[in-house]
Amino acid sequence: MFSIPIRRIIVLMLIAFISFSFSAQKSRPSATVKFLIGKVQIQSSGKTAWRTARMRQRVFSGDRIKTFLNSRIELSMPDGSVIKVNENTVFDVKEIKTKSSDNEDRMSFTLWAGDIWAKFKKVISTRQVREIESPSAVVAIRGTELELNVDQNQTTTVRVYEGRVAVRSKTVPGEVLVGSNQQSVVEKGKPPTPPKPTSKTQGEEEPEQPATTGTNLILQLNVAKYQYTDPAILAAGIPVQGRTIPGATVTANGVPLSVRPDGRFEGRLPVSEGLNEFRFVAQKDDQKKAKTLRVLVNTKPPQIRLSKPIVAGFYNRRDYSLSGAVFDPTPRDRVKVFINDELVTEVPGSGSFNRTIILNEGKNIIKVRAVDLSKNQTEVADRLFLDTVKPILTITEPAQKTYVRFEPPRPPSGNYSFSREKFTQTVRGLIIDPKPSSGIKRITLNGKEIRPNADGTFEVEIVLKRGKLGKPSETRLSFVVEDMAGNITRDNSHLIIIR
Repeated sequence: MFSIPIRRIIVLMLIAFISFSFSAQKSRPSATVKFLIGKVQIQSSGKTAWRTARMRQRVFSGDRIKTFLNSRIELSMPDGSVIKVNENTVFDVKEIKTKSSDNEDRMSFTLWAGDIWAKFKKVISTRQVREIESPSAVVAIRGTELELNVDQNQTTTVRVYEGRVAVRSKTVPGEVLVGSNQQSVVEKGKPPTPPKPTSKTQGEEEPEQPATTGTNLILQLNVAKYQYTDPAILAAGIPVQGRTIPGATVTANGVPLSVRPDGRFEGRLPVSEGLNEFRFVAQKDDQKKAKTLRVLVNTKPPQIRLSKPIVAGFYNRRDYSLSGAVFDPTPRDRVKVFINDELVTEVPGSGSFNRTIILNEGKNIIKVRAVDLSKNQTEVADRLFLDTVKPILTITEPAQKTYVRFEPPRPPSGNYSFSREKFTQTVRGLIIDPKPSSGIKRITLNGKEIRPNADGTFEVEIVLKRGKLGKPSETRLSFVVEDMAGNITRDNSHLIIIR
């Protein structure tokens, strides 16, 4: 006898539980996918399955992100901080807590492998915690623009572009403060290296170090240039020349160079893509002098990948959203992205861009250009045509909105039927596609296509029928005119009546 009320109570409890669960999920602090390109997967906390990441997807504490080749994802944090996860990276959102939901302000992450770039809002209280861990290091952040890289040996490189971070090893004592334009390296099981200037991406020659003893030992380098973009240099090596005192020996990264009796030396040094560093040492007896040479080999232009390809064609919306990412295969390179010659962003090696372009009526050229430090560049461009004006339709015959034709019936006969009686009606008109014109794509009258003349005029005959039992019949003229940009004009205002 109590079965029905009990069932109702159970249903109400289930509804309340589901509503509470949904509300709790909605109020949980999370990151949001701000940008996405390529193949990116997310493994939710406590799950084993990987799911494809989606734009505007929420990412919660305990979720893991995995990016593949030529892929990238950007996360927007609750406080407005941004983390960009580059290709071939495994990254955990370890913890996100906010004051409003947890009475804490804490964000922590783990970079297992790969490369990330992050820009955190300034930390103004000791109660605010921003931390990134790796297999070998812990980085405490105080409002910073930085880059982290974990290589196959689990060595962590921390580069700070703006602000300051504290870096320590996970296993041995020792902590260093890394400031703007500095870097520190943490090998597994070792303390972090002292901060030093960020590895330069431009080639350069460091000043001479003084001789260990004496003052007559010299070491001069004559280098034609510090940057190379010709791929042939990878096979041939870079040419170096210099001078020391007669009788001295010269080595480059420990490899002896041929020195003439007058002290002049020359040779070629093997290089690889990216920044190459050579330590030259001149030595004679107990005298030694050293000099460092940095040469940038940058033979590969940056790559541009658009989220949505620029498709040449006709458009009827003024705002054109353009987003994508650039990838530079040269280590430590930086890339500037221009859209229609306007600088949009500058990224370290790889990064994303987004810009809404306001099109002009008529022809538009959209050009995306990526330029690296060595002026290697890649360009993607196409033409778009904006047409926001609908075609103009004028019906000249019949001119009246309601046109009545009087058609006397035939004399009665045994085989006569009103419903079989047909009439033809000529319909004439003019189509104008205002300039700038994308051109007429189609014209239909009552579902049948019309082919207009070159000047836009058209003439077509339609079939009319008399109503049953001699009653008046009505035929409405239904026009649809569409241009190449998708602007559509509809006209159902004309009616033909047969009496």
